[in-house]
Amino acid sequence: MNGSIHLKKENQKGHDLHLPHSLLQEFAIQEGTPVIVEFGSKAAAVTLKGTKAQNGRLSSATADELLFPEEGIFQLQYKRGHLRIGPHLGILAANREKYLPGKVRRFNRVFQDHPLQTGILTIFSLDSIQSTHTQLSGYMYNPLHQSWEKRLLPYPDAVYKRMSLKKELKEDFDRHISGAVFNQASYSKWQVYQYLKDDPALSQHLPPTALYTGRENTTDWMNQWGAVFLKPVKGSYGRKTIQITPSPGSRDWCVQTRENNSSIQKRLTPEEAVVHLREIIGRKPYIAQKRLDITFDHHVIDYRIYLHKDRRAQWKATGWVAKTGAAGSIVSNLAGGGQVSSAEDRIKSCFSLTKAQADHLREEVFSVCCRAAERLEKESGTVFGYFGVDIALDKEKKIWLIEMNHRFVGDHLPLQAGDDDLYWHIQKSYVDTLQGMCGFPQEHMKENH
Repeated sequence: MNGSIHLKKENQKGHDLHLPHSLLQEFAIQEGTPVIVEFGSKAAAVTLKGTKAQNGRLSSATADELLFPEEGIFQLQYKRGHLRIGPHLGILAANREKYLPGKVRRFNRVFQDHPLQTGILTIFSLDSIQSTHTQLSGYMYNPLHQSWEKRLLPYPDAVYKRMSLKKELKEDFDRHISGAVFNQASYSKWQVYQYLKDDPALSQHLPPTALYTGRENTTDWMNQWGAVFLKPVKGSYGRKTIQITPSPGSRDWCVQTRENNSSIQKRLTPEEAVVHLREIIGRKPYIAQKRLDITFDHHVIDYRIYLHKDRRAQWKATGWVAKTGAAGSIVSNLAGGGQVSSAEDRIKSCFSLTKAQADHLREEVFSVCCRAAERLEKESGTVFGYFGVDIALDKEKKIWLIEMNHRFVGDHLPLQAGDDDLYWHIQKSYVDTLQGMCGFPQEHMKENH
């Protein structure tokens, strides 16, 4: 059962928790019942007592044991002798504590436009984690006072991490965080393809893909697909990518590689090309994909769609931007001279769409991406909270799933497109995701738009 209450630490002896009689009745708990109170990763034994007041009071000894703040508006969950107080949301925002004030300023802006209603949120760093005691120091935001306080707190109920964790800390979080530490695992392009390909609704949106190990006959792929794109299985930012296209009027191939943000192009016979590929790829695992027809006016164009779980833990598209590669580049990445712009403007200009047609295409794209997120989460068994999905639209407006970015989503891209609203909407979405995955129901909470 669940409830919400203003709970305050009170200087009193004993280990008591005073709750309104009406709340005890709702929970079907007799006054004087001993229970285990949980706040984040901390727990303490208390005796429940009734009060005529509308607010709750927690004895100072118990509050100190739980590392509980002076007061706040919290939700309560009661089940089988355990009473959880929360939610306590956490953001692992930096390696070192000295960088946290800048992160605090970012979320000041988020809460100014979209106030947190219950619980607390803590922004913390790697060097502030005290794993021996399952606690950490950080900057706590309490919506009751709409202010930040630097203090010691237990591990949160759910954590959004903006960096990788060492194995020991990852396992420690998994043991002691009751909600979720989302986007913990990292999957290669080939693994993601394997998880998605058996879904009929998604397979039609996946480019024909195979694993390249250096032994395959690249000629077969060229004959079958017409042109081939090779990508490192674990690469990012378009680095080390290779494009192979037939040279007009001959049996030669044009092999175009991207090194140090510049394009290198060679015209080779198929036999020479196979040897050349083995030399530059070596033993590194690559995937081979059919090259898509996504070049418009000599520019490769694809799109980044931002997904997050909302307060009801349902996948939702936050928004999207278009990425346009430099003229002649085989990738759209900014590092290669690409640019970011409004996705709506780009699809209208590429396909001569009306606003209604552009809106329909956008919703179709978002639906495919959300389906992919659901499928990847289900098949991998990993808890995810957000994705930066790269898709392409070919000349026929067919949707192609290119990549499911789940470690570093590049949430700065909207700023480069001049879309500040989308950038701040993405920052807010991280808090929405935490609320949806913290274990405390959010259905009754008012949505902020």
